Amino acid sequence: EEGAFEDMKPEWIGALHSDPDLSVGTVGFKKGIYMASGDEIFIKVKGDGGHAAFPHKTADTVLIASHIIVSLQQIVSRHCPPSIPSVLTFGKIIGNGAMNIIPKEVNIDGTFRTMNEEWRSKAKQLIKEISQSVAQAMGGECEVIIKDGYPCLNNNIEFTEKVIQFAEEYIGKENVNTLDIRMTTEDFGYYSQVFKTSFFRLGVRNKLNKESALHTPEFKADIEAISYGSGILAWIAYNIGKYINLK
Repeated sequence: EEGAFEDMKPEWIGALHSDPDLSVGTVGFKKGIYMASGDEIFIKVKGDGGHAAFPHKTADTVLIASHIIVSLQQIVSRHCPPSIPSVLTFGKIIGNGAMNIIPKEVNIDGTFRTMNEEWRSKAKQLIKEISQSVAQAMGGECEVIIKDGYPCLNNNIEFTEKVIQFAEEYIGKENVNTLDIRMTTEDFGYYSQVFKTSFFRLGVRNKLNKESALHTPEFKADIEAISYGSGILAWIAYNIGKYINLK
């Protein structure tokens, strides 16, 4: 958006990401759509608040929030075509009342992830409509804010097939894996919406760090992965350059 590629548009962009599920010396690829889009959901349920002994005198915001969470699960299970991977998860709910106090406000935070832009737009509208309808039906109010996150990461099939070929040349066919889709998100997805891209995984696991996992305090990559990663990127870039010139 700031014009970084106005003067020189890349014909292909490649990137790798460490993967503790793959052994050092191996890589993994997925042609086509590989990673999901990710949107942030913030729902605020509001009511008068009141004494827990007199719930009939107020809108029970905690109960409303609970019904909203349960009702929203039908979006994936009943509205989404089974061919479209989708995840709707709420990981945070705060109702700052007390044992005997119904709070005036309950906040729910979650994430929606999918791999289809048309369905993504429809689902976000359903999230708003269902949340507000449930709250209204139970005597409360509801505000829904959805912040658009990263788009899907879509690896260009033609170029990724060539990249896989070059990777097999560099480290051997037996060390090149086929990956499944992931419902995690990746900011590299922005590039894949504009340019031809190939985003792949670099193995960093060894016998001593089998319990290592991404985004955890236990994550520890085998240092040998650096030589494999830098070497394979250089080899791919060199050969992709020749492939583009031949075209």
